[in-house]
Amino acid sequence: MKTTRFYTLLVLLLMAGGVTMQAQTVDDFWMDIDPPTTGIFSLIEDAEGNIIVGATGVYSSSDGGATWSLIGLENSGILRLYEHTDGTLLAGTNYGGHPLQKREAGSTEWKALPVPTTTNGVSIGVTSDNSLLLGTWEGVYKSTDWDSTWTNVYVDHSLICEVTDLLKLNNGTILASVFDHLAMGEGGLLQSTDNGETWENIGLIDESMVCLANNSKDVIYVGCITNPELQTPGLFRSSDFGVTWQSFLPSQCVQSIAVDNNDVLYANMYCDSWGMPWGVFRSADDGETWDCLDLGMPNKLISKLHLSNDGYLYAFGQYDNQIYRSRKSVYEEFEIDVVACPENGGTVVGSGIYNFGEFAHLSASANANYQFVGWTNQDGDTISKEQECVHMIARGGQLTANFVSIDAVDETEGKSFTLWPNPAFQTIYIDGVEVVEVQVYNALGQVVKTMRGTNEITVAELPQGVYLVRIADAEGKVLTAKVAVSR
Repeated sequence: MKTTRFYTLLVLLLMAGGVTMQAQTVDDFWMDIDPPTTGIFSLIEDAEGNIIVGATGVYSSSDGGATWSLIGLENSGILRLYEHTDGTLLAGTNYGGHPLQKREAGSTEWKALPVPTTTNGVSIGVTSDNSLLLGTWEGVYKSTDWDSTWTNVYVDHSLICEVTDLLKLNNGTILASVFDHLAMGEGGLLQSTDNGETWENIGLIDESMVCLANNSKDVIYVGCITNPELQTPGLFRSSDFGVTWQSFLPSQCVQSIAVDNNDVLYANMYCDSWGMPWGVFRSADDGETWDCLDLGMPNKLISKLHLSNDGYLYAFGQYDNQIYRSRKSVYEEFEIDVVACPENGGTVVGSGIYNFGEFAHLSASANANYQFVGWTNQDGDTISKEQECVHMIARGGQLTANFVSIDAVDETEGKSFTLWPNPAFQTIYIDGVEVVEVQVYNALGQVVKTMRGTNEITVAELPQGVYLVRIADAEGKVLTAKVAVSR
């Protein structure tokens, strides 16, 4: 395991601002990486674990983004990066007359390939016979020698369409998504079954397609920019090679899709064609339902995803000039033990083995004479007060469903309240009363903590033992209860 591991709407550029970072926690999905420059259009992780970034120029980092080196093409906007299995690095650019640049393995020199077009190099693909494909604003170009010989195998005569993505399926079929920017019916999904020599439009002509992906069974996913007024879908799925399509996510623009080795989908979405971004989502059921991966990502103004071979997920964009990376590989597994406290307080569901970033569905049911009060994590921090909830797994350990005995609910002067969890590890929560002041006494009768105007008592610094909690409420009543602090 290594030590670290454009295509967007111009209007969002006006919304870009500074990123307010937050402290990273062990339960966050994301960690942030300082970018080498502004305006990041593309990112890959090469076979050696180096992060390669395309901005104005190509940058490389061998230490997880701690330091960066400019490795060429400083006068070009690098719209797409691609590394071949032999180590050749390709860069699609917006530098007029030179839409594709190549750097061979072991070399530091870049060579402009003589593709016969002056439009931008937007997408890159490789066929089963190892021919190189380049998608541009006027069609698809093919080279069998990766150098001097190029053929225009698909021509867009309207000059309003962009070949936004190229994808090779497991059966060797090549797909090309064509975005008709003026909505004149010139777009659609193209298919080639002869290594890019000929192309057939297989549908989705009126959809504004921006990205393609497939899973291990060659289920095809197409991400689109949507029309919020018409509630057009942001995601299409086909299990029969484009003969029929299912649509999902109305009015949610899907800018980028990644699929891991477990056929889990990751998608970058935002709410509508001209609206604020929504974030990165995860689906384990083929796009039917989605969970938001937002922990550790304070600013979701991103445009693309990249999944490394060993399972590190990157999210990046030209708008907030930020790079995020999953803290761990999405293939890393954790064992979760879901327990009840006290043990006879109720029954719980949710134990099992989970991958990093997977969501556990937790359920708690109280036994007779008990009531459920909340879920706490491995540190004793509350994660939910709902009996049924979902919790993203970022580490192994124990999740606790806390119950209190109804018969043991403390009553003082006719006032009922609950303190939980009991025993406590980090924090005690007070429910059922508006707290003015709370004091905690040790076994010697000494006041060891006084807090005001809060229903949470931090006990992380207290030694293990039994304590008396004295509460003065907003009605002038004094309530007391005993609680155990455990270590």
